[in-house]
Amino acid sequence: MARPYAVVSAAALSLMLAHASPAQTYRDSGGSVLSGFVPLTPGAGPLFVPGNPGHVRQAGTTGVDYSANKPSIPNVGASFGSTGPYANYVLIATVPANAFRNTLDIENTSGAQIAIVRDDGGAATGSTPANASVFALGPGSATVGAQGGSYVSQTFKGRAQIYAPSPTAFVAAFAE
Repeated sequence: MARPYAVVSAAALSLMLAHASPAQTYRDSGGSVLSGFVPLTPGAGPLFVPGNPGHVRQAGTTGVDYSANKPSIPNVGASFGSTGPYANYVLIATVPANAFRNTLDIENTSGAQIAIVRDDGGAATGSTPANASVFALGPGSATVGAQGGSYVSQTFKGRAQIYAPSPTAFVAAFAE
């Protein structure tokens, strides 16, 4: 007589083997894709150290802009002009494009609205940004340090330029 739990266990095992999940995309120190596994070469030393970084690359792109009626976007590294919704906003920080970035997080902790310009990161300083879009992050309360609007992405790999009405606006930005 078959034991019921043995039949269930065998069925569960066969389902797990039939529907294996794909792994993250791993790259060796030369940039070659290692599909679904990380080989450990004898004598190569530990993985995820400067000599053998074993990059884990999360899927993502620089995005496509589908904005409607957007204002004029300044050239890379320049401030906004004297007209429009972001008149006289100044560039306070830039997060460069990075294909290996896993997370981009921008937090407005100032008492004023800020603007973020996202682009693909290909244009040089002083040039018109390609595939660019702009959006605002709301202010915190009137006191600096209060949480306002935030932008977090685990897939955007392009450049993010952060603009504010004052060059002393407090905005937290980090990438990992």
